[in-house]
Amino acid sequence: MTFSPADIVSQSNSNKRVAIVYGLRTPFVKSGTLFRELSSLDLGKTVVVELLNRTEIDPEEIDKVIFGTVLPSIKTSNLAREISLGSGVPVSVPAFTVTSACASATQAFTNGVSSILSGDSEAVLVGGVESISDFPVLFSKSFRTMLFDSSKGKNIFQKAKPFLKMGVGDIAPDVPAIAERSTGLTMGESAEKMARQNQISRRDQDEFALRSHSLAAKAQNEEIFRREMIKTFVPPDFEQPIFMDSSVKSDLDIETLSQLKPAFDREYGTVTSGNSAPLSDGACALLLMSEERAKALGFKPLGYVRSYAYAAVNPKDQLLMGPAYSTPLALDKAGLSLKDMDLLEIHEAFSSQVLSNIRAFASKKFAEEKLSRTNAVGEIDMDKVNVTGGSIAIGHPFGATGGRIILTLLHALQRRQVNFGLATLCAAGGLGASIILERE
Repeated sequence: MTFSPADIVSQSNSNKRVAIVYGLRTPFVKSGTLFRELSSLDLGKTVVVELLNRTEIDPEEIDKVIFGTVLPSIKTSNLAREISLGSGVPVSVPAFTVTSACASATQAFTNGVSSILSGDSEAVLVGGVESISDFPVLFSKSFRTMLFDSSKGKNIFQKAKPFLKMGVGDIAPDVPAIAERSTGLTMGESAEKMARQNQISRRDQDEFALRSHSLAAKAQNEEIFRREMIKTFVPPDFEQPIFMDSSVKSDLDIETLSQLKPAFDREYGTVTSGNSAPLSDGACALLLMSEERAKALGFKPLGYVRSYAYAAVNPKDQLLMGPAYSTPLALDKAGLSLKDMDLLEIHEAFSSQVLSNIRAFASKKFAEEKLSRTNAVGEIDMDKVNVTGGSIAIGHPFGATGGRIILTLLHALQRRQVNFGLATLCAAGGLGASIILERE
């Protein structure tokens, strides 16, 4: 008989629980604006330093640091290690960086959970960060070859010779691709495809986007996000603190949304900048511990991890349907059903993606044909979904969103004094992630 690593962990630590002791995030700011002078390293250090200060934990207690990001800089290829070294964590603590598209912070989180469940660690600092304002830009392949050949030159003539045949196209920047390599489609184009296949109307998409902004604006007015967010000072003067997510619109209406032009299919499309998540800069960090260590150190955890699961779909089909596959797996592991979930945080990459997944949850046909299950996963009560708005309003720093969703869900469970919460994310490559949290 053979066992997977997950089987071994669950069998050898059946009674062990992982506690989320504390978490913080920066405001999520539209890329190219207030955080444009801050790198991912700057944002990551900012949130980790503040978390260490607020928890007053002895950094010697931390066994490992794991961070997720999507667009790493070659200058900080192991971003987690640089954040760790720059934040006062002992140099002896190992750190590594993970990437799983928009689920990168989620991957960092569950890697930390697994490390604790396996007995390898007792306390792990996890998180995610993205500065899309500071995305890496490469030179063309031909220009990089010229630079390499020039570096081998022994005199000025030999160093200059490789550039004599250089054309204008050789110095054109090589910007990171935003299209799926396997399909050639951007995520927005895939969202359009899902809207058509699942018959998600433009009106439904815009109404969902308006809901996101309305709930997020209400949460801002009531200062609900203050418990999870830190004031962030920006260069060059570091005088004006940023303490709100910048993309939330309190005065938005359905008429304004309906007038926006399609962003990906100019002629027939329904996906617009208004019903899509804006590109953003930001960071999030969470401190995980075994339940025993948390209690020994006197912490009152925000909550505990009940289960998690990942799934993947063919990117050529419906790219962003991953949560419809990963969620039933996570529910099965937790011994719970969808109706047991008191609150849900669903990443809003696009309105069409969220609505497509919600319909799939409720579809018996989807369950039978795609999941090989007799019954639908379940109907979702929209009053339980993204109760303080979602990524469409709050913003979407690729590498940080997974951490933000977990943190937001934990605080919502605490505020409402309910127990079970589900966090889900879709991600490029056809990936899906689902995590079930419990307050007690």
